[in-house]
Order: sequence, then C-alpha cells, then structure tokens
Amino acid sequence: MAEIFPTSLSKSNLPVAVDVMGGDRGLGVQVEGAVQAFKEFGVISIMVGPEQNIKSQLASLGATDFPLQIKHAPEVITMEESPARAVRKKANSSLCVAYQLVNSGQASSIISSGNSGAMMVAGRIICGLLPGIERPAITALIPVVGNRKPNVVLDVGANVECNATHLIQFAIMGSVYHITLFNTSRPRVALLSNGSEVSKGTDVIRSAATALSSIKSVNYIGYVEGRDVPTTKAEVIVCDGFVGNVMLKSMEGAAHLIGAQLRYKAQLNWLNGLKFMLTQNIYKDVFYKDFDYTAHGGAPLLGLQRIAVVLHGSSDARAVKNGIRAADSFAKKNLVERLANELVAIDEFHNSDVDGRLFSSILGDEALEGEEDGEEKTASSSKFRRGRELDNE
Repeated sequence: MAEIFPTSLSKSNLPVAVDVMGGDRGLGVQVEGAVQAFKEFGVISIMVGPEQNIKSQLASLGATDFPLQIKHAPEVITMEESPARAVRKKANSSLCVAYQLVNSGQASSIISSGNSGAMMVAGRIICGLLPGIERPAITALIPVVGNRKPNVVLDVGANVECNATHLIQFAIMGSVYHITLFNTSRPRVALLSNGSEVSKGTDVIRSAATALSSIKSVNYIGYVEGRDVPTTKAEVIVCDGFVGNVMLKSMEGAAHLIGAQLRYKAQLNWLNGLKFMLTQNIYKDVFYKDFDYTAHGGAPLLGLQRIAVVLHGSSDARAVKNGIRAADSFAKKNLVERLANELVAIDEFHNSDVDGRLFSSILGDEALEGEEDGEEKTASSSKFRRGRELDNE
C-alpha cells in the first residue's frame, strides 16, 4: 500500500500534545511512542499527565535529555465515564489539558487513545467546531488491494445517530481530507448503504443522496455496499458513526480471523508448516504493514477548529509514534484551514435561491434552523447542544 505520511524530519515549530493517560495499556506505551516519534521523525511532543510518572518513564527509556516537554495533569477521564459529564467536571484531566494546549497555540495538535466520546465532547467545548459544521467525524483509512492509496471512511464512531445534514457535511470534509492527504483532485464520494439502487437505504441516506447530487464541489457517485469499502469503486465512503464503527471492527476481526486460521492450518502437519514458513514474510508484510492499524497511528476528528487524532484504545508504542507523526503531518499540511475554506461550499449551497429551496425541501426546516436571521452559530452556543445525547455516547 502507498506510503501516507512523510518520513523526513519534521519542520513544525509546535509540538504535538499527547494525552498519556488515555488507552488500555497505560502511560508507558504513550511515553515510549513519544520517544520513538522524536528518534525516528524528529517530532517533539508535550506529554500531558502525572509529571513524576512521566519523568520516571523517560528515565527508564534513557530519554531524560530529549527535548520532550511535560505538562502536569492530575486527573484522568476513564473509558467508563460519561463523556459530557466527565469533560465538564474534570477540567484538569489529561485530555482537557492537552486540548487547552492546542487551543492556546502551545501545541499544533492533540492525540489520545482514551475515551473517544470524551475526545469529541472536549474538542467541541474547548476548541469549537468549524463554521457550518454541526458534528465532528472520526475518519479512518481503509486499505485497498495493491499499492493504491487507501480509501477514506467517515464517520467511524463519533456520532451514533446522524441526520442527512451531518452526512452531507461528512462527505465534504472527507473529500477535502482525501485531497489534502494524497494531493488528489475530485475523489469519488459514495454513501454506504444496503444496496446500490437509488431506492435502497434509509430516509436519511436517500435525503442525503439527493442533496449531494446537487453539490458541485463533491464528486458524488451514489451508493456502495459494505463489500465495496476496500475496493476502487469510491475513494471516500460516508456513513453514520454506528455503522462505521461496526464495519471497522468487523474488518479488524476478519483480519485477525484470517491470520489465526493460517497459523492453525500451519500446525496441522509438516507440509502445511513448511508452506507457511516459506510465505511467512509475505503474510507479515500484509498483516503488519497493510492491515495493522498501528502503521497509521490514528484517525483525525474532522470538523473541529483544531487538529485532533483519535487512537485505538489498545494502541501500543508503534501506534502512538505513528499517531504523533500523523498529527504533525496534518498540522504542516494546514488541514483545518483547508477544510474551513472548502466548507464555504455549504454556505453557498444554503444561500443559493434554487439550491437553498431544494436543500430545505429535502432536509426540512430543521436543517436550516437558526439561519434565517443570518446569525452565525458561535462555539459557546454549541458547547452543550444535544447534551443529553452526548451523555449517552
């Protein structure tokens, strides 16, 4: 599969804020990943968490002389906590302090292996959303056969329920993300559905499809099915976070199943074992480089006014290292600024006499709620919007 992020030393002036208290494997792998990111890529991190614990881990790695920074944060948001409630009550948590560093301009971006719901809520509250965006989306890269660039899929977990407006916004952000990451032009965008026919899908999907067909800045091609996600039918696949998360983890489980079954077959007899041994390097190349999420590190949370990268909860040091590299790369590519510029298409679409009426008739008055008086939605007004839903995420 084609290389995604540059391997040359970073020229970014700002460090990456690392929430070292996120994730299932503890502080150690987070600090180790930050050390590896500096060794291999020259990317400097601000490690956010209990200061003494971080210093002890650096000492054990022989990295006390490295130019890595530490920001003390005494509190932790656990995986079990309600995201909205935890963010409101734990302003001194490692996640919130890391976001504050980014929002104040002391860090270029944030990465976290912790509670993804809390990461979304904290990002909305502390950094705010881009103009015209109602929900941020977690964006994943799915490998495609050969040396082709991976496909972009969003949302894969930030929003369990979405309306048509959200899907349209995801489509625009996903398209810009693909263009920014791979220097492409007009990637094909599709909605994930239960069939390719226009009659398929839910009311929300069909409404989004009708609207996307009229947005010139999006190269919308129609529906794709689950089996089409890792193919060349479309470069950007859009769905709600519930479907996307189930799909992503199903693909992860399928990859583990294939690997485990190959090892099982190799143990049945000596001939199978010999065949497996002769092809082992190929299997390692496929499963460790192409299908392993740790090779990419994490998924950006698109739609925020700052760069945030969500890592897998069980991320190891390799995943953290590559997540730091990804966040630094997004900062250097001005991902947020490019997204903000392209999202003007939403305003143009809403403000057009013809398209605006079409959009309103398709999505209903709720989609345009708050726009009649011409006032912009501020970050403060959207902080606790849909708070009850966020408490349940």
